[in-house]
Amino acid sequence: MGTASKYWEQIKINSSGSRQILEITEAKQFFTLNFPEYVTDSDISDINIQRKLLAWVQDNSDTNLEKNSLLAERCLLCFISWQIDVVCQQLAANFGKNHGFTKENLFPYVLTDDGRISSQKNKNYSCSFAQEILQSFNPNQSNLASWTTRKVKQHPELNSFLLECGVYLISDWAILNDTPPKQLEKIFSSFYNFTAFETRESIDILSSYHGIYRAQRRQQSLSRAGRKCLPPTTEQLEQIAQLIKTKTGKNISPKQVLTKLQDLASQIREYRISVRSGSLPTIPLDTSNHKSLANQICIVQEADSMDEQNEFLSNYRKQFILSLDDAIAKVTDSWMQLLKKRKNKKMEQFIQALHLYHCQRKSMTEIAQNLGLKAQYQVTRLLKLKSFRADIKQELLISLRGRILEIAQDYADPKHLKTIDKKIEIALDEQINIVFKEVESDGYKSQSSSKENLFAQRVCKHIDKFSYCNLS
Repeated sequence: MGTASKYWEQIKINSSGSRQILEITEAKQFFTLNFPEYVTDSDISDINIQRKLLAWVQDNSDTNLEKNSLLAERCLLCFISWQIDVVCQQLAANFGKNHGFTKENLFPYVLTDDGRISSQKNKNYSCSFAQEILQSFNPNQSNLASWTTRKVKQHPELNSFLLECGVYLISDWAILNDTPPKQLEKIFSSFYNFTAFETRESIDILSSYHGIYRAQRRQQSLSRAGRKCLPPTTEQLEQIAQLIKTKTGKNISPKQVLTKLQDLASQIREYRISVRSGSLPTIPLDTSNHKSLANQICIVQEADSMDEQNEFLSNYRKQFILSLDDAIAKVTDSWMQLLKKRKNKKMEQFIQALHLYHCQRKSMTEIAQNLGLKAQYQVTRLLKLKSFRADIKQELLISLRGRILEIAQDYADPKHLKTIDKKIEIALDEQINIVFKEVESDGYKSQSSSKENLFAQRVCKHIDKFSYCNLS
């Protein structure tokens, strides 16, 4: 029927979380009656159609029937659902493969409209996200497709999910635009531990960018809401390079300016993702480029040898596994005791779901089918993976800290250990986050992905002793 069908076909998700297209007969009849010239046309005028539909929606006169208003609204909501679908597919195509998520993971946040034609006067009827988009739409400032795209990318819960996956939806140029030099100095000194020289160099680049790009943007009145920050032009890059030379005396080509600006934006982006997703920066334990846990304990003893550091690292790894096993067992058993008090075999379902997720790498939808649940969100509520992992992380830090302080006494002066107690705790927290960052990102990947991570291995080791976890 051509592209006109997007005004009477609604994209929604069913109870299992799958995408489906629902044809709304009343909306089709309404559209056919009022726009007969577009029904079979493959090249329709969305602007003209939407203005007329919006006029019906906003018409409060006595001559306008409420049914016309509701049907016009439904036609617009159908169109919005298609645009939401487009945005989700674009996000998944651009970021999903590298960050471990699919468009199906995004749909539940934004495709919340069920396609019903219902009066908002009904107190039991809550607005869908599509209705929120329509209610906030101003045809004098934007078109409906662009406005929908913007609202989807601004959706708080969707953005929280994307942040957990390591995706921050803002351009490099917008990031640089709204980062003050003083904040950059704080980020580089406290988050990255950069040298004063490295920090000063980056501040000079950022302030020069502000002096040219941001200043010109403001002069051209392009900084008002809704305007994208486009990449700097060749002329602007040349001007930034000249300003850097004036400030520092350094010669730098426009191409090098572009590369440095992109690197700078990437570093700020990483910082914002870490802060807003609640995760700390993580470093490998035995990476020589950073102050490892072993270095923090042994550095004061000049006689310490590489053999001693290797011995300490070996002991540390053993204690890490033992502490992780203890934490998993303690938290899992505690959760089981709470669930045991509930009806409907929640405890058995919880253990079986853990086994299917971590050991058999099943998706939430597949787990729901195995457990006889109606939808994947019921599995999410049952497992509460974020809370489950947070409890284990806390127990792991407490257990591991005690073990490490005990074995560290063989490698450092006990008096010195008291002075670096907090540093050890911070270093351990970093190491723990490495393991959990791996499992959180891996959790969105398909069951055909690489071998199990350490957390999944240890969870499986613990729950394998329960006979009912293999009922799948």
